[in-house]
Amino acid sequence: MVTLPNVEAILERQARLWEMRRRMDQQGGAGESVKQRESGGPWITVSRQLGSGGTELAQRLGVELGWEVYDREILETIASHTHTRQAVLSRLDERAVGPMIEYIRRLLDPEIPGQTDFLQEMLRVIWGLARKGNAIIVGRGANWFLDPRSGLRLRVVAPFDVRAARVARDDKRVRQNDERQSGFVHKVFGEDIDDPLGYDLVINTGAVDLSSAVRAAIAALRPRVPVVARTCG
Repeated sequence: MVTLPNVEAILERQARLWEMRRRMDQQGGAGESVKQRESGGPWITVSRQLGSGGTELAQRLGVELGWEVYDREILETIASHTHTRQAVLSRLDERAVGPMIEYIRRLLDPEIPGQTDFLQEMLRVIWGLARKGNAIIVGRGANWFLDPRSGLRLRVVAPFDVRAARVARDDKRVRQNDERQSGFVHKVFGEDIDDPLGYDLVINTGAVDLSSAVRAAIAALRPRVPVVARTCG
């Protein structure tokens, strides 16, 4: 897993790239070649249902590819940039918050940032990591806004009963997590988290073991990233 200073260094470099892009846009004539360079990568986004094994799959892909895996590190970086405790930000992480609930929360705890501020920082961090490349980004709807030409968008699912059994047979927790993630993606990106067109590969770990899932993901990534073809197969 990556350490926080590494993320900070990535974001510093990304800030310089953004400034360069702004200047080129002002000068005009950026063209498609600049757009391609901005898309960054390679990366893999991993959208996962609770109990599907998606987080473990991301870790295995990181080991196999030698790439960094970013999950809680994204929240750590947002906390660092906004000078907010992670425990506070966890209340906003992958959650759809209505305006009234947000207003009440901020009255009760002024330390909680607005969801718009949180989302802006989250998108900035994720975009910077994707632009740096060799990154596996877990959750947070990254597949809905990163350029699909620059990476692999992976969705990891499993039947409800299989997932509940993996989470200590806690049906309520699994159901609530599904609703929370679905609401977040719908509110922030206006998308259906279960829409297969938002992903390049959907893996059902109720039918496919994790080792096979890793091989399938790498096989799907090879045509997009030539170095993967040379080092993983």
